[in-house]
Amino acid sequence: MLESIREVVDSLIVVDGAYIQYLQHYKEFVPKANAWSTDGSIEIINAFKDKPEVRLFRTADEKTCWENQAVKRNFCIDQVPEGDAFIIIDADEMFMGDPQEALEKFYDSGCIAMQTPLYTPGLQQDRIIPRWHPRIFIKRPGMHYKGTHWHLRDKNNRIIEEKYPLFFTDLAALVHLKSFKDQSRLIPHQHYMLTLAERGWTETAPGKAQKEGEKKPWIEKTKQ
Repeated sequence: MLESIREVVDSLIVVDGAYIQYLQHYKEFVPKANAWSTDGSIEIINAFKDKPEVRLFRTADEKTCWENQAVKRNFCIDQVPEGDAFIIIDADEMFMGDPQEALEKFYDSGCIAMQTPLYTPGLQQDRIIPRWHPRIFIKRPGMHYKGTHWHLRDKNNRIIEEKYPLFFTDLAALVHLKSFKDQSRLIPHQHYMLTLAERGWTETAPGKAQKEGEKKPWIEKTKQ
């Protein structure tokens, strides 16, 4: 959740909206599901008026979904200036512990990626994962996601957590609050993840890909 990191960042980049396959799958369980936030999330985000700056993005027509989650995350990364640090956090996640001290030690390490434990409260003990996929990075040219949304790659398409030294800290931990979701939302999500696993965890959207030079279907919406 944004509240857990707002004191350690200069700005928040928020990208709203579902991606194609997830929404299509979700509608099998909830036919009236909307591609955009309808639970007050945008109003909460707009309440962050003083610190930090909030930049909110959506697709322009509010009908065109993001192609897939990797594309959506790549759009986020494109908004980060080279050399800046950035944190990737989902709507059902938060950081606990002392992220400020963890970040200070990370900056001194010379690494471009920081790894923390992952904790999913409400589930069995083995859901404490000592080392999770890095979620904190220093922006370098060409960083991108491809195929999946949890393996950030460099400009040569190498997975960063496999090819670069990682700074590990347990001063902070990523907390996944999925188990506290309403069952009406949790069940279709779990079913989608099983479907994704059957496909080899590759997020490939149906339909034609965006043509080179075609206008990107998103605009920036500034905070009020």
